[in-house]
Amino acid sequence: MSNIIIIGGGVAGMIAAITAANKGNKVTILEKNNELGKKILITGNGRCNFTNEYMKGDCYSSSLSCDDETNTNITQEFADVVFDRFSNKDFIKVLSDLGMSYYVREGYYYPKTDEARTFRDTLVSEVNRLGIEVVYNFNLRSIDRNEDGFTLSNKEQEYQCDKVIIAAGGNAAPKTGSSGDCYYYLEKLGHNIFKAKPVLTNLKADYPDDLQGVNALANISIRINNTTHNTEKGFIKYYKGMLSGIPIYQLSMDAIPAIEQGNKVEIVADFVTDSNIEIALKLQGTTLREALYKSINPKIVDVVLKGNNIDPDTSIDNMNSSDQEHIIELFSNVNYEIIGFSGFENAQATLGGVDIREINPQTMESKICKGLYFAGEIIDIVGRCGGYNIQWAASTGTIAGINV
Repeated sequence: MSNIIIIGGGVAGMIAAITAANKGNKVTILEKNNELGKKILITGNGRCNFTNEYMKGDCYSSSLSCDDETNTNITQEFADVVFDRFSNKDFIKVLSDLGMSYYVREGYYYPKTDEARTFRDTLVSEVNRLGIEVVYNFNLRSIDRNEDGFTLSNKEQEYQCDKVIIAAGGNAAPKTGSSGDCYYYLEKLGHNIFKAKPVLTNLKADYPDDLQGVNALANISIRINNTTHNTEKGFIKYYKGMLSGIPIYQLSMDAIPAIEQGNKVEIVADFVTDSNIEIALKLQGTTLREALYKSINPKIVDVVLKGNNIDPDTSIDNMNSSDQEHIIELFSNVNYEIIGFSGFENAQATLGGVDIREINPQTMESKICKGLYFAGEIIDIVGRCGGYNIQWAASTGTIAGINV
């Protein structure tokens, strides 16, 4: 039996604790908040999409993969090794064995109650059932390696253990206690830490005030230095000078590192795909405005036409095929230059953290400091929206808990 301390009581920390305790170890969780799983409660707008039917390494990025294709492969291979060890199906079975019901919608898994609290309380209940000690309101001040293992302390207390699992998360959603405190202590233990950046968040763009509050379906692409990189389909939301919505969150994983590197970043919205605009533009006896309003949000129509000095009351009867093609082109390429992004307070996840090249993906143990393990967002890998980051926490937490 080993004496194990886990720093952080989120998804990764609780699952690591449950796994390690089930293997007969003495386990203690040091938690910064006054409750376990606080961040879980705001996940998925309080509904907690906890995994996805499609779970592969190509859904994940790291600071390395922002550099070149070779490093993208390193990131995806690392993630695939992790999911080979503990998959989405394994996670679903664990939750089912703990009595939690769920439903699936378009490949996304949710608690059957549609409440994040159900997922959180399922894990908390198991932590309590196993008698795992939890120390609340613990603000870590040091991690020291010694002959007997590790000493962890805050201002008042010291804890000695054989091995440590770091599951302290990143910087996203600081109101839930995520502040990146552990990065400093891990650097002192010899680890390379990539700078933390907010991702899965809003992107700042200039657009007319008339678009505030608009929510429109489109194919949305990111263009970096005039080259298109990725495309997402879904709703683009115009909110307080920001572009928002799930597709924007996904594309922020490409946008934010590119912005920080000084690249030109644009979001391009295609409102024409999957519409009947071509048919509408051929209906005699109607105006251009009437034709476009049938497929595109009226405020977007008005802003684009005004910006291009096109009279919305132009009769379709007076438009030739070239005119119609020009209109289609305009609404297929509505371009917004990205001039910034929301901070950690609005971000769902963190890009950055412990360099994956210094972690064994088979065990989650540090290659730098024996007896030190990692789980969850502290690792420099981040997944798309759609249950990918909770699954990452569960998989890495389980692997760490098994091998510690």
